[in-house]
Amino acid sequence: MLEDRIIQRIIETWELDQAHPLHEKIQTPLPPFHRLKRVIEVAYLASLEREEGRPIRFALVMVGPAGGGAAVERRMSEYLFHLETPLRLSVDSITKLAPALDPAISAMAVGPIGENEDLTIWGIFTFSPTAHPFSEIPIWVYGEMGYRPDYFTVYANDAGSLVISRHHSQIGRILSGEFLPATPSPFTVRSLGRHLMEAIRNQSLYITYGDAYWRVYRDVVEMLLSEASSRGHGSIFILLPSESLERKYYIPRFNFIEKVGVQPLLEQLLQDDLDVPTSIAVRKTVSERIKFLSQLGVIDGAVILTTELELVSFGAMLVAPAWKGSIITGPDGFGEGGGEPLDPGGLGTRHNSGIAFSGAYGGSIVFVISQDGPVRVFMRTDERTILYWPDCCSVSTL
Repeated sequence: MLEDRIIQRIIETWELDQAHPLHEKIQTPLPPFHRLKRVIEVAYLASLEREEGRPIRFALVMVGPAGGGAAVERRMSEYLFHLETPLRLSVDSITKLAPALDPAISAMAVGPIGENEDLTIWGIFTFSPTAHPFSEIPIWVYGEMGYRPDYFTVYANDAGSLVISRHHSQIGRILSGEFLPATPSPFTVRSLGRHLMEAIRNQSLYITYGDAYWRVYRDVVEMLLSEASSRGHGSIFILLPSESLERKYYIPRFNFIEKVGVQPLLEQLLQDDLDVPTSIAVRKTVSERIKFLSQLGVIDGAVILTTELELVSFGAMLVAPAWKGSIITGPDGFGEGGGEPLDPGGLGTRHNSGIAFSGAYGGSIVFVISQDGPVRVFMRTDERTILYWPDCCSVSTL
């Protein structure tokens, strides 16, 4: 069903991912080609099934039971439950088990069993939901309770859509029968992060807290985009320098009288003497504020924030003139690649509005979120050039 070249590309992407020196990955071997293909094809077919009119959601992790295939790590044993009667891997088996399992906290363990080494669903892994920097419970409190298996894992989030991952990172996605490798996050000082850091370098919190502020600032932006993307609705989010707030190229539609932002909360979070209960309360408030801001992107128009992360307007109409210069890709998160031209003709109205706005406001950073695709970034670097990142939000699985 899936062409061999798709499976081969997944294998190559996995090997490149764990070989890259900046990824610092454990060298986890992949199952043989034929087993890998079998699991992916069954998962793909199962994702097309429906439960009460909705696509089923599930996760499969490829690991053999203790004593067979890849060894199950001892520290994971508390979160692993063996089925008394293992099930042959099939679409039917997956659809029967899937309603009982939440893929955000559990996965069906798949591995070879018996003399014929038939692929079998032999158990269930359980784990904590993916923790983000503003989880109510800090990541460091989770410890091993937040452990996710560092093996080949397939998530089915929608019909015909699979996410391939390991541990907490994404390898790529299968969409419409094609494999799309995950790109390294550009939010590093080797890529988009360098421009973002320049935008905040003169802010008082950066002057006071330095890189500690940069890290939480970056985490806020990444979580905002991830939350907005999860809404399944196209939107535009713009970071605009405070000195560029002249309303020449946008028409505000909705504004609040009060200031709405996160910077005062981040200042609290950066205090050295913050006790754990207060830290949990502040993290919860930051998370809720980010989710509130992300929801504003659901209505038509753009959400405009200052680079201090204070809301300017939402539902704003962008009216900048069409961009006449060049658009080229920026380097990836490792500072590699870039320089490839982009023809905006194949993009929709939302993207072209964002490109035009980026061209009109030097120093602005424009994030365009597709309804069912990537989060693209546009930023003008000189009078004739806009840098473009094709996907800045492809690292999470669920």
